[in-house]
Parts: sequence; C-alpha cells; structure tokens
Amino acid sequence: MIKVFFDTNVIIDAFTSKDYDYRNSQRLVLKAINKEIDGYISSKQITDIYYILRKYLDDEQKKRTIIKDITESFNVLPLLPSDISLGLKSNLPDYEDAILEEAASVYSIPFIVTHNVKHFKNARAIIFAPEDLIKYIDSGSFK
Repeated sequence: MIKVFFDTNVIIDAFTSKDYDYRNSQRLVLKAINKEIDGYISSKQITDIYYILRKYLDDEQKKRTIIKDITESFNVLPLLPSDISLGLKSNLPDYEDAILEEAASVYSIPFIVTHNVKHFKNARAIIFAPEDLIKYIDSGSFK
C-alpha cells in the first residue's frame, strides 16, 4: 500500500472546502479513511489542525469529531527531538515543512502531499500536489 505523509493544508482543505482544490484533498483523505492508502500525519499537526479549524467552524463538537476521525484514520506519528533539530539544519525554506520532511524520512514514508510543492524543492521525499497524487494513485504506478 502506498504510504503518504499529509501536509496540514491538505487536511484542512478536505474538511473546510475552502481551497480551489478541496475536492482532490477530500478524495485523498477519504482514501486514507477507507484504507486505500496508508495516511500519516505527525502528532504536532493534530493541535495545528484543531487551531486552524477554529477559524472555519464554530461548532466545538464538529471540530472534536474531525480530530477523532483523523486520529482514527491516519497513522499519527510522534515527532522526535532529532526531527526538530534536523529541521533547523534543513535546506527547505519553511521550518514546519522541514520538520514534516524529517519525520517522513525517519519513518520511511516516500511521499508527501501538499499544496506548497515549491516549499519542498530540495526535499528527499517525492512531493505531490493533491491532483498529481490522485493521478499517480489512479495510474497504479506505485505497485
């Protein structure tokens, strides 16, 4: 099964429908929920997702349900002190993206899906925008 690390922006788009590409983000999140792909996020992203959802949703129960759905459907990985340190030394321009890439590397997750592909220009992982990852999955190239 394909292993994909999800950037926070893809998760947010899937649950808020606020981005032009939210349908592809929703498709990918549903693939993770339905165990068609092996979806990963970091433990740090859980609190980030909750915080960002506050901007879009007033219903506290709905926010908590989303967090519950994410934690039950995705592999939630702990961040290691080495991820944080290596992120500081990374060539990636965005520190949060650097930490995400370090975690993907440590856990041998070859793919990252993000709306900020340009932020991962020097990444070791294979970086996809949601629409490109959908095409890649649909092509069956990873098998």
